[in-house]
Amino acid sequence: MPNTHRHHFAAIDLGSNSFHLLVAQFKSGQIFPIDSVKHMVRLAAGLDDHKNISPEYLAKAYESLQSMSERIQNIPDSHIRIVGTNTLRVAKNSREFIAQAEQILGHEIEIISGREEARMLYLGVAQSTSDNPARKLVMDIGGGSTELIIGDGMKPEKRESLYMGCVSYTKKYFKQGVIDEANWKRAVIHALQELNPFIQSFKASGWKHSVGASGTMRATAGILEMNQWAPSGITLQGVEQLKQRCIELGHIDQLNQLNGLSEERRPVFIGGLAIVYALMKAFSLEQMDVSGGALREGLIYEMLDGPKHISVTKRSIRKLCEQFTVDTVQAENVQRHSEDLYAKLNIKIKKRILALLNGAIKLHEIGLSIAHSQYHKIGAYVIQHADMPGFSNQQKLVMATLVRLHRRKISKSALATLTPRQYEVVIPLLVIMRLSVVFARNRHFEPVPIELFHWKINSIELKINREWLLDHPLIKADLKDEVKRLQTIGLELMLKLH
Repeated sequence: MPNTHRHHFAAIDLGSNSFHLLVAQFKSGQIFPIDSVKHMVRLAAGLDDHKNISPEYLAKAYESLQSMSERIQNIPDSHIRIVGTNTLRVAKNSREFIAQAEQILGHEIEIISGREEARMLYLGVAQSTSDNPARKLVMDIGGGSTELIIGDGMKPEKRESLYMGCVSYTKKYFKQGVIDEANWKRAVIHALQELNPFIQSFKASGWKHSVGASGTMRATAGILEMNQWAPSGITLQGVEQLKQRCIELGHIDQLNQLNGLSEERRPVFIGGLAIVYALMKAFSLEQMDVSGGALREGLIYEMLDGPKHISVTKRSIRKLCEQFTVDTVQAENVQRHSEDLYAKLNIKIKKRILALLNGAIKLHEIGLSIAHSQYHKIGAYVIQHADMPGFSNQQKLVMATLVRLHRRKISKSALATLTPRQYEVVIPLLVIMRLSVVFARNRHFEPVPIELFHWKINSIELKINREWLLDHPLIKADLKDEVKRLQTIGLELMLKLH
């Protein structure tokens, strides 16, 4: 790897409208872009009536990723993050897309929730507008969703993600490309209906600086400035003039007569503009600035600020533990056994993967506060559906699967929800977690005299002191049960006494 690339960071945002790659360095507390690539893939436009991305749009996406893969191949793995947003959250065939995309890129793709997208987006905007540290309202209109965030400094406080975007609104409200008062009114009213549940709470929180981010906002600001409808940024008066001009033109095809609108943005611009107008009306905004930073800058900022990212994930887990009154002492007992097992293990597991095991262990009894019966299933459901800042949807799925399968029979149907890559990650973690729970059965920590813990392709050799095991008949019985249960997923646990 060339030395010059060791200090490079790369973020890829697989958005509903466009795919973006940003390569950057970090100097004097600021992100310095080195290279960027943008492809208007319009994944959201490729969703059919059954919520599947059509083959035509999948082909465009793969072609885009092929070109991006070459640009990131010399950047360290730990300096790369790739995330998917709204369309990949809702598409029924997103799993197949991700498997193929990961092969092309050679890296894991994270599908992040709308609220996690909002958190990362805010970091990118706050970093790029650090010269104005005032409390912010940040708004981002993507292809399939709109994110709203209020924050102070680098800390987002309120986050919401709404199912409205420039691609989906153009497709739904401006059919056949017709732009008239009736279509405009329908789009704006629907956007206001989506915004209505959040208007009062956001206004009550207050802000001093309004900021728009990403393509629709930047395109709107550029058009307003070029046509002298606003001195800078976006103004309500300017948006009203722009809207009137679009209606006069009457059709999306005629928007090429609009000074400042790129040909790439033209097919989806009008739906985004309707959302901009609704946002300004809903939050009583006369003017907003436009940020150069967005989601990909937030991803890079968080990679650079690793310790703070770790604290975000720790806070997420701690919050759930407190909310569901988890027995943290027992979680610590299981954790210590897992560390002892890993110390004897003959294979290495990446730190970020071990962090998921640690998170699952801390949360493995989260379901007990709701019901004792089937609490492992309840806990898995809570983790998979909880708002957990710092975790992608796939990371939550891995932790939920570990919690779901940490006791009793190993459900093959639960494992079937994993991609092949996730399955490879989960199985070693699952074995460690199940054995650790067995060793902590008495709900106090007592070191287990493990002599050997070796992992082979389809077998695990576990060597334990014979006398200790005879003194712990319940654990011995549980280990014999584990032999049978692991056999159901093709693993042979070989217990050896010495």
